[in-house]
Amino acid sequence: MKDVKYIYNSKTCQYERARVTWRDIVFTTAGVLFTATLLFIGIVFLHNRFVTSDYERELRTENNLLKEHKPVLLQNLQEIEATLVKLKTEEKDLYTKLFNTTPPSEKNTTASLSKEKVLLADAGDFQSILETLKGRSEALYHRTTDSHTTDQPISQEDIAMMLSLPSILPIDSLEADQLVSGFGKRVNPFHKGMYLHPGVDFVAPRDTEVRATAPGEVNSINRNELQAGYGNSIVIDHGHGMSTRYAHLETITVHPGQKITKGMVIGTVGSSGGSIAPHLHYEVIREGEHVDPALYFIEGITSQQHHQLLERSKQSNQSLD
Repeated sequence: MKDVKYIYNSKTCQYERARVTWRDIVFTTAGVLFTATLLFIGIVFLHNRFVTSDYERELRTENNLLKEHKPVLLQNLQEIEATLVKLKTEEKDLYTKLFNTTPPSEKNTTASLSKEKVLLADAGDFQSILETLKGRSEALYHRTTDSHTTDQPISQEDIAMMLSLPSILPIDSLEADQLVSGFGKRVNPFHKGMYLHPGVDFVAPRDTEVRATAPGEVNSINRNELQAGYGNSIVIDHGHGMSTRYAHLETITVHPGQKITKGMVIGTVGSSGGSIAPHLHYEVIREGEHVDPALYFIEGITSQQHHQLLERSKQSNQSLD
């Protein structure tokens, strides 16, 4: 028999059967729900704390691997970034020297990965970081290997041609202001008329050593005591249509047919021939045509010094011969 609850009614002085009110229902329901909630939270906590699923074990293993490889990834990224910056700098310097102009700005402005972004990345972001690193690595690979691919072969003939270019200065430790007259139309120091000055004039003290600007063979030597023309001069054939002339020398230390190495001393600065002051008149002849020697001064100097020499060579003034 189901238990029936009775309560004492003080007004009637009798025990009466208890009635269930809405208030009792609400409180009872709330209590049951609260107890059930606490029980559920406890079960979930105990499950998460002491029970590990296969999926959770995989995630924990992956997170541990990510933490372990983040420093390695960061180090690789920093090395690649440093190499790319160095290559870009060298590429700009070489472009400036070869083409006498500022390199074009790069359209690709992909931002680099920061150290903080790598270290704070979670598993979801790590794949994108790896993709970025892969892209930077491929860019570095292509930048450093494009010149060696079969699409752009460099033959031995090409290498020999590049080595024959007169790329160094004919006098050691030259300053840009020592180039006192450049290639092109200039004022003749004797008759004061305009004429084509086929080379550049470097002012220097007598007996300053003059060096060959590229390897080759002495083609001809001219010794002239007249106060006209090139005076004491040397012409060196570098092959591949390139030759250089060194004029108004004081002394000559080589002979016709002699093999010459780059940087070899071939004579000294003087003022022989049609010269008004001690200096070296230097010419570059390519395929029988005179070209501006300043364009070839790229070895052993900075891009700034190269620009200064080009600017000095462009100035219209009076030559020394």
